[in-house]
Amino acid sequence: MHSATIPPMGAPRRHATQGLETPPSVRKRSAAWLVVAPDTAEERRFSVGDAPLRIGTEAGVEVLLTDPHVSRRHAELVRTGDGVALRDLGSRNGTHVEGMAIKEVVLRNGATITVGVTNLRFVTDAPPLAPRQPTPPPLSADTPPRFGQAVGQSEAMRHVFALLGRLAPTELSVLFIGETGTGKDVLARSVHAASPRRDKPFVVFDCGAAAPSLIESELLGHERGAFTGASADRQGAFERAHGGTLFLDEVGELSLDLQPKLLRALDSRRVRRVGGSKEIPVDVRILAATNKNLEEEARQGRFREDLYFRLSAAVVSVPPLRSRLEDLELLVRAVLSEGRCALDVSRDTLDVLESYDWPGNVRELRNVVLGAAALAESRVLEPRDLIFFRPRRRDPTIDKLPLAGRSLDAIEKAAIAQTLRHCAGNKVKAAKALGIAPSTLYEKIKKYRL
Repeated sequence: MHSATIPPMGAPRRHATQGLETPPSVRKRSAAWLVVAPDTAEERRFSVGDAPLRIGTEAGVEVLLTDPHVSRRHAELVRTGDGVALRDLGSRNGTHVEGMAIKEVVLRNGATITVGVTNLRFVTDAPPLAPRQPTPPPLSADTPPRFGQAVGQSEAMRHVFALLGRLAPTELSVLFIGETGTGKDVLARSVHAASPRRDKPFVVFDCGAAAPSLIESELLGHERGAFTGASADRQGAFERAHGGTLFLDEVGELSLDLQPKLLRALDSRRVRRVGGSKEIPVDVRILAATNKNLEEEARQGRFREDLYFRLSAAVVSVPPLRSRLEDLELLVRAVLSEGRCALDVSRDTLDVLESYDWPGNVRELRNVVLGAAALAESRVLEPRDLIFFRPRRRDPTIDKLPLAGRSLDAIEKAAIAQTLRHCAGNKVKAAKALGIAPSTLYEKIKKYRL
């Protein structure tokens, strides 16, 4: 193994792997990612920041692999003055770039890295994300209808529980995505409780609830005198979670100007308090949740793509309640037990509850059940006890509309006509709602004679 070949006198110096000479575009600091399994639907990406990005099978490394041919700490990517360097860490089977064994080399964009039998790719041009279509973990007959405080007997939730059971013992960052009220916070707490950090703090930081002027202080902490009202030193969420888990709730609401500071803390595992000069090391596992499509937000420039990659080492989609109504009875009984309500629930009551599509999901169900339990006239929850429950259905989502067999022109014409009526004929508002230019709308109105 070698780290460089020595070129003839006067020839340009090259690194160990042919074709990996450092181009000028890489010598300046640029965004860089390590892509795992780039040719499959299970693509994972890791941002290369200021701290080393370690690859291996040992819990705690940033790029955790399950390849038995990979060493516990196999290799690492680090930023240097010339760009991003890949270093072998004394691995058993060596590290290869473009088929050549290396000890250290500066990578070019698109370079293929092989560790064990796993291929990775180094990229600096941020190509579009591959579709995330992970294969659900296999269910076994003994997959329980519960994970920590979360319950569900539907196939969708048992797949989630099986996946979280495998993720909990690792150090991977997990991003929970799903509608408001689906129980993302409960699942995050359950992951922490099933992890090796269970005896350490679980700190929740609500990115959407903190005051904009104080959010940096709440997240990173502040020194006395840093701003008006800062009468004492204060630990931020990162420091309070040291040794444990930091849960970033509604992370999609974090302002763009604070996202680089969060990314820097995640990459370096160090924080600098507002008004302070000292960097404080922190050891935290990151879990995050959002009801937004962060992938689309990143494409639209409303969320940093490198931060999205950093948070989404594992992505868990939490299904809405309306898509798993077979869980409703189990959830109702769990809510009654949690509220210490010595009540049963009748089949008629469950039928009423199942007739609703629950836009507020499990959180809404919990409020309805506890409200009914407080007013119950017997030891069985009956429909008459649902005094504050007003069954209603939302307009069907577009995937539920009867569109099959209709031409695209007919669908587009109907969408434009409905939007114009909704906007009281205001074409500028209608064009904005449809996501097209007003000039395009005028052309389509003429085309369809609307």
